[in-house]
Amino acid sequence: MLIASWLLIALVAATPILAITSGSFAQHVISLAAAMMMAMAIRGPEAQIASAAQLLKQFLLIILLPVVWMALQIFPLSASSLANPIWSATSIALNQPSLPGRISVDPGATLQSLFLYLVNVSLLVSTVIITRDRRTAETILFVLSAVTTFISFEFLLGRLDSFAGIIPSTGARNLFPAAAALAILTNGALVARALERHLHQQNIHNLASPRLWVGVFCGLLGIAVALAALAALKQHKLVVVTGCGLMVLVFIAAVRRLGFRSWPSALLLFVLAAMTSAMAVPHSLSGGLGLLGFVSLPPEAASPAKHLLSDAPMWGNGLGTFRLTSRAYQEFGAALADPPSTAVLMAVEAGRLASAILAVFAAQFFLVSFRGAVRRGRDSFFAAAAAAAVVVVLCESFLDSSLSNPTIQAIVAVMVGVGLAQSMGRTSGAQPGGGTAVTLN
Repeated sequence: MLIASWLLIALVAATPILAITSGSFAQHVISLAAAMMMAMAIRGPEAQIASAAQLLKQFLLIILLPVVWMALQIFPLSASSLANPIWSATSIALNQPSLPGRISVDPGATLQSLFLYLVNVSLLVSTVIITRDRRTAETILFVLSAVTTFISFEFLLGRLDSFAGIIPSTGARNLFPAAAALAILTNGALVARALERHLHQQNIHNLASPRLWVGVFCGLLGIAVALAALAALKQHKLVVVTGCGLMVLVFIAAVRRLGFRSWPSALLLFVLAAMTSAMAVPHSLSGGLGLLGFVSLPPEAASPAKHLLSDAPMWGNGLGTFRLTSRAYQEFGAALADPPSTAVLMAVEAGRLASAILAVFAAQFFLVSFRGAVRRGRDSFFAAAAAAAVVVVLCESFLDSSLSNPTIQAIVAVMVGVGLAQSMGRTSGAQPGGGTAVTLN
């Protein structure tokens, strides 16, 4: 388990390098590391494996449904109503009535998407197993904060003339908004950690504690760097969304101090979220563009994106096929190099129904993390950061395509995995006899 922990730390620490390399190289590195970690994690202490399995079994449906969905998109279908209309049109054009019908217009790309999804699932599961130990979870949180802040600093550095070539012109640029948002949340969690550690000391009125001020200062410095990156990216909507994520951290800390129970607290938070959405959504969709109403698109890109989204079948065109299908819309304007947003990407590739189902699953991830954060003691900031990350990630999926980057997906999987692992109890370490001491707080 120790080797798996170090491998996870090394993978997270390498994300700034993977972020500026080609997408295929990053995918290969993440896939190899995830496979090795999974193989080593499942050989860990039985008590640690059992507690992780108990925690993850409630997400079994969430994990399996995308696999079934992508498998359905790949295999030939006898029901013509489910098959993508492209197959019937192609068979007529080629005079081949027996051409097999599928949902995916590119089964190879969808199969690759299925493989990458399983890689992220393996990374999530292995992270939950590894970070059941609180000390390992703290180390991973520190590394997550450092790398996301460094990626934000990377972007700011690349704006200077002396370092203009540090960021590739293509490929890596779409990850910076999400990295900056996650940097704000991880640094906010570190500030919460410093305050929680201070409040659990015997002399809480001693405000001259170096640990308190070093922790608070480092967290606030990271937040300032990430905010500067978002300002430079002109991501004003994302700043508001990330502010909502920070409010989740503050809300959880407040309800814990006031002694509220988890479900009434969650209900109150959802009421506040519904009120906020009721004010924000009509304003964003005032132009009648649907999902595109949340995205800031130039006029030359809005038209092909709108046609691509409106023409997408109910069951989607197949995961991983966005670039292929976007080529057919060059006559309406410039080809779409990148999807306008992750929500648009999901609607085109998996269908609008799949997007709604994934939103429901995100709500379940949030509820589990939120409940764990409210119930936990001084280690509540782990689950609170995961709950805030789910909120920000879900909202950001409507704003840009950062979440389609494999490096960002790996960071999100690790961050959520740490929060889930620490949402109920913790293992404080292995005993000399090979057992595991479990302490609930």
